[in-house]
Order: sequence, then structure tokens, then C-alpha cells
Amino acid sequence: MNELLHQMKQLNITPNDKMFNMLINSYGKTERFKDVNEMLHQMEQANIKPGIIVFSTLIHIYGKARMTTKLEEIREQMKQLNIKPDLRLFNSLIDFYGKEKNFDEVSRLRNEMTRLNITPDSVTFSTLIICYGKAGMLKQVGETREQMKQLNFKPYLRLFNSIIDYYGKAKNFDEVSRLRNEMTRLNITPNIVTFSTLIKCYGKAERFKEVNEVLQQ
Repeated sequence: MNELLHQMKQLNITPNDKMFNMLINSYGKTERFKDVNEMLHQMEQANIKPGIIVFSTLIHIYGKARMTTKLEEIREQMKQLNIKPDLRLFNSLIDFYGKEKNFDEVSRLRNEMTRLNITPDSVTFSTLIICYGKAGMLKQVGETREQMKQLNFKPYLRLFNSIIDYYGKAKNFDEVSRLRNEMTRLNITPNIVTFSTLIKCYGKAERFKEVNEVLQQ
């Protein structure tokens, strides 16, 4: 792709931020971070300041690679340029810090979203629930589910399966039962993952009556 930039220069065509973002994203997906840095250097030489799209791409690729230091550097650059995160970027950051189990930062990000009047979407909620659930933070899972209801977001099947798994592992079978009833009320049909999750949770707790009920469905 550097050849592409070379050809553009020969034709006196100046790459714009969208072109650089495409190249950065491509290099980032293959973890060619030296080339990512080169693209940023060439942007600087061309006097093109990165905008929210480029920063979102950088945070996504560094977060996926678990490169915390680089990610923090990008966030600092954004602050210096007075570029505020958008919803997509907040979702990427919440996902990164949630996987890192840095829930203090997750909380700060949620508060910042509120301060900036950025309304969470289904991706925000599902990301939060999965991060909290995997960490066994069921109180926060419940709080996030309540916020979803207030904003009229309904869990999808895959998210229901995850939540059932979290409460099942915690042996909170009253909540598992409520989740099953909620799925019925919302006309969400369980799939093989739902059934296997229920059987595993009930089986480990030796609740064989419930196992039989699931098998008969």
C-alpha cells in the first residue's frame, strides 16, 4: 500500500484523512504497527490532523492488540486536540477496559458519556453486561439491564444466553427462571445454546427436575 501512496504522489494526488484511515485500518488488522506509525508520520508531513475517524480506528486496533500504553497515548492526543469520543469510540473503550477488568475506568467512561449527553446503544449495553457478567459482577449486570429497560432496549437471544449463563453459574435460579419467562414474553425463541446452557447450569447444581423440564421442551 505504500506503493499506492507513491503512485498518488507521482500523480500529484494528495491523500486525505479517509485514505490514510483505510491504510491504518488495513495495517492494524494485520498487526503491522510499524506501518501504522509510518502512516501517522506521513499524515503529519502532509499537515493532515487525525480526526475522530482515525482516532477511533487507532483505539480499536490497539485495544484489540491489548496495547494499553499506545491506547492511552492516543487518548491523550485526543484530549490535547480537544476531540471528544463519539458513541462508537466509547463502545470500543468500554470493551477494552472491561476485558482488562479495569472497572473504575469503565465507570468513568459511563459518567463521561452522561456528561457529554451521549446515549448508549445496544452495543454499549451488551458490552457492559458481558464484561460485568464474565467478572461475576451480577449487581452491575442487573443495573445495566434496568438501564436497558428504561431506554426501551430489549436483549437479543445471544445476550439472553449469556445472562442466563452468568446467573446459572452463580446459582441464582430465581433470576434464571425470570429470564426464561422474559424470553417467552418477548417472543424470543430459545436455541440450542439456550438449552445447553440451562442443562449445564441445572445439572451442576443437581436440579434434575429442571433438567428434565428443559429436555421436554
